[in-house]
Amino acid sequence: MATRRRTAVAAGLALALLTTAAPAAGKGAEIEGEGDRYHVTNGWAGVTHLSFVYGRDDDRVYVGNWNGRGTDTLAVRRGATYHFRNSLSGGQADAVVTYGRTGDDVLMGDWDGDGVDTPVVRRGNVYHVKNSLRGGDADEVITYGRRDDDVLIGDWDGDGVDTLGVRRGNVYHLKNTISGGDADSVVTYGRAEDEVLVGDWDGRRGDTLGIRRGDVFHIKNAIRGGDADTVMAFGRETDAVLVGDWDGNGTDTIGLRSTEAYPSAPPVGSMQEYDERMIEMINAERLSRGIGPVRAWPQLRAAAVRQSQAMVRLGRIQHASWDTISSEARAAGCTPASEHIVRTWQQPGESPDPRAAMDWYMGSEVHRSGILNPEYRYVATGSVESGRYAYNTQRFSRACS
Repeated sequence: MATRRRTAVAAGLALALLTTAAPAAGKGAEIEGEGDRYHVTNGWAGVTHLSFVYGRDDDRVYVGNWNGRGTDTLAVRRGATYHFRNSLSGGQADAVVTYGRTGDDVLMGDWDGDGVDTPVVRRGNVYHVKNSLRGGDADEVITYGRRDDDVLIGDWDGDGVDTLGVRRGNVYHLKNTISGGDADSVVTYGRAEDEVLVGDWDGRRGDTLGIRRGDVFHIKNAIRGGDADTVMAFGRETDAVLVGDWDGNGTDTIGLRSTEAYPSAPPVGSMQEYDERMIEMINAERLSRGIGPVRAWPQLRAAAVRQSQAMVRLGRIQHASWDTISSEARAAGCTPASEHIVRTWQQPGESPDPRAAMDWYMGSEVHRSGILNPEYRYVATGSVESGRYAYNTQRFSRACS
């Protein structure tokens, strides 16, 4: 996909670049599995930052940067018709294109380095490359590899152009140009039965490999063997895997396709971590719709915490007065904008889950419009746990200095 991807993984894992057997996931490949629910993470803590519903359970799904704006989103394929969506959300497709034949094997990549992902139709070992999201003849036709090769798509040399790789067992033959001929590099990685991922995991430009074993992801930041650089458990091993740059920061991370509502996130260790995750979720919701992120303003967090503490004392949710909101914003160097409050409930012994609060906010038209207001540039969240309840206060501002 056009924007470079990344993934971090630590811990031991002997890598021997890809070869055959299990499918390749993520960049360029058609997403396997079923379900219309998608869950993405923007980091390597195993935390779901954004969940949404799109398409149908049985759609054929691709990930790509369809508009060149730096964020990867989804497309669904029905026969020879492709429905491209430019945000990580439900709703109508932003572009509908018919290309190729219903039975074609299709991959996606940025074949000309313009920042936009487009299709390549594979028929045996012949590839019909298209450099735009519209119908018509292929822009280039090449022959590469063998008819039965497992094919990978990636920017192997960091020049901004996606090219082909073939996997034979755990040996990978990577090509740095869209052309036939010998591979430019041959590497051994992992095991023949591994499920292999491709992405730019560290944002240094250039795609490398990762593998999934069960529900654990092992990510390597260089095209060579050796231990993984990042290891993360995420989702369920029955979920299908996506790879993309979901927040436009230049690094690829993991997504899941599932029939389930959403994977459970690890419990928060403190209410400060709760608030940090909430801001990540706010920005995931904004960026999924092409809206710039809000910046956390620490000087305003104390006021948000005080309001949550006040609600604990009252035993109910209640807004601060506008005079209080205004004066506390000015004291933190900000202009006042709005306050959101919510109280959520958890089972005895469970940690508070910021996703529950965000789901409530996004289900409310008034609060959703505030979270997605492009004029809001700064935010502070302050949360307090009391018994079975978590009280949250969000304070937004248009300007802070």
